[in-house]
Amino acid sequence: MTNTLTDPQWLNAPTERDPGYFRAWQRVSLALQRWLRDAVADAYFEDLAAFENRVAAYPVIVYQASRLCHGRPRTEFTYDLRDYPECSTTLMTSWKLTGRAIQTVLSRIEQRLNDAGMTELAHRYAPVWHHDVLAAVKKKPKPYVDLLMAEAAVINAAIDLGTERSVEAAYRFGKIVHLNLRKLYGMDLQNLGVGTLEEATRVLAQCHASCLDDVSYTGAVENGDVGAAGSPDAWIAGQEDGDNGRAHGGRQMRDAGVVADVNARRREPAGQIV
Repeated sequence: MTNTLTDPQWLNAPTERDPGYFRAWQRVSLALQRWLRDAVADAYFEDLAAFENRVAAYPVIVYQASRLCHGRPRTEFTYDLRDYPECSTTLMTSWKLTGRAIQTVLSRIEQRLNDAGMTELAHRYAPVWHHDVLAAVKKKPKPYVDLLMAEAAVINAAIDLGTERSVEAAYRFGKIVHLNLRKLYGMDLQNLGVGTLEEATRVLAQCHASCLDDVSYTGAVENGDVGAAGSPDAWIAGQEDGDNGRAHGGRQMRDAGVVADVNARRREPAGQIV
């Protein structure tokens, strides 16, 4: 398990005062968004029976295909849905121009169901129905919103951990993972907390490796501004139009839920938590 309090990639990660701060953590956030969306969808659809309830399946499909949030300098990296349902601007941004991406997800589902001999159900997930899938989610968006909010909470907590590098931040990350992934869409996905840190470590290592000859992040390892971040997944990148609006949230999560008691974790060494 990644120990972010001693791992060199995290020890040398940029803090808010470093010139490469936003671009490095933006790159981490983009990778984590893509990774979490695929991981949640894989877990939910592990059993083919999950496809039989299309009302429940559609929000997961749209979530997996939704636009990546490219953030807003200097400290906003994820979608900020605190204004929902009073304001739907952020929500509309997240699914804007996602038709092709939804078709891609549906095509993979259709092929999987056909391979399993479930041809009638496969037809219900044909790419031609992508408008209906999105329309259904727009009509009742709460499950989709819950997925995006959990994603933002976990990613922002990981970035906080990377910039603070303290035992307190490690415990806080553990709490947020517990609160947001323990009952996510009816699943216990707390194991994704470990995967989140491992994926972030991989991206930080890429940042360090690609910028060794430039300005340093912290003085311990010399590197400079990370190259312009692109979507980690080519098929989703085509859906980005650069119109980010106000669809981004600051790193500091303001959800009162993150302070829930998790005494069991407090008894563990920080290295075991993260």
